[in-house]
Formats: sequence, C-alpha cells, structure tokens
Amino acid sequence: MPRTTILGLQGSGKTHLAKHHLLDEEPNHLVIDPNGEYDGYTRYVPKYPDSPAKFNEEIRLVMRKIVLPNCQTIEAISRGAKPKKNRLKLLVIDEADLVAPARKNINSALRYAVVNARHLQLDIAFISRRPTDLNTYIMDTCDYLVSFKQTGYNAIKVLKMINEVSPDKIRGLDYDKYEFILYDRARACRVYTLDSLPPGALRKPNLRVA
Repeated sequence: MPRTTILGLQGSGKTHLAKHHLLDEEPNHLVIDPNGEYDGYTRYVPKYPDSPAKFNEEIRLVMRKIVLPNCQTIEAISRGAKPKKNRLKLLVIDEADLVAPARKNINSALRYAVVNARHLQLDIAFISRRPTDLNTYIMDTCDYLVSFKQTGYNAIKVLKMINEVSPDKIRGLDYDKYEFILYDRARACRVYTLDSLPPGALRKPNLRVA
C-alpha cells in the first residue's frame, strides 16, 4: 500500500493536492486535521494540537479506537473473514511533524500503522511544511515524496541527499503555478503541476516518474 509524504510551504498547494489527488479519489478515508482545513471530508480535528504530550496521547487513542478497528488485515481475509464493505483505505495526517517531529520519537501507534500498512491494506499520506520539520523515518519509508517550493539551506540540503538534481529543480519551481517535484520509490523525480499529475498517480503501488 503506497505511503506518501507531501512537503510544501504555506499556500504552495499541498492541501489542494491531498484533497483532489487522494481524498476525492478514495471515499473510505480519514484525515487528521489539526488546522480544520478539510471541511466536507471525513476527518478528526484534534483537541490538543498545542500540547505535545496531550496531542500524542490523543492521536494514540484515535489510532487505537478509530483507525485500526476500521482497517482489515490481509491475514484476516486469508483466514476467511468477510471483507469489510466500508473498511478504511486511506489515512491522511496533516501537520504530520506534530506526531513525527524531526529528531524525536514517532508516536508509537502511528509507527505501528506505518510498519504494518501493507497488512492493514491502508494507504497513508503525511503532510508537512519542510523536510527538516519531519522525522526522516517517515520520508525514508514512503513510496512517494512530493515537494513543492522550498527555501532555506537545510531544507534544500535534505532534498539534495534524496536526489542530486533536487536543488536545481526546487529553485526552478514556480510557486504561483503550484509546481512540485514527485519522487518515486527509486527517488527518480519529475516536475508536475496540480493539473498535470495523472489521476490516481499517488495511489499506484509502483509508479515510475523518470
């Protein structure tokens, strides 16, 4: 099951991309929405986004009581369980650096979902502003990485480590045209716009962009 990280500065287009290239294509979804930006979608708006300890406990409970019970494992089906008609197929986590911050431990319940995404038959997408905000484990284990316009030496340095040509491509992106770079599993990359990205591209298990 594809896992995706979407990075972009405020107003760059990352929320629009998540809505129209992920959520609109999968009705059986859940968005963890700290900023209340996903009105009209199936979402959970956290009560404690400004308190790290309370927020982490809140997300742990959401994963344990809402996300996992509404998934269905491959193993359960192989044992003869009747497929759940409305099982959860897509989890989108906005402001993902709140639960998986750089240089700190990832929320344990979230890590479990990431490790077991294939068994849970669950696509997961993480949204954050900068690559330096987000735990590298999330980006390293994602099948696809999307980066809109970035600024700052450290952010560009992280993307250069992913692909040598990233700095030139990032500098060439047009912020006003919502251009972004899409990296595939092999971290080959290509520039797209919100309109030029093929429908369903971020949910294909083996998309090649080169």
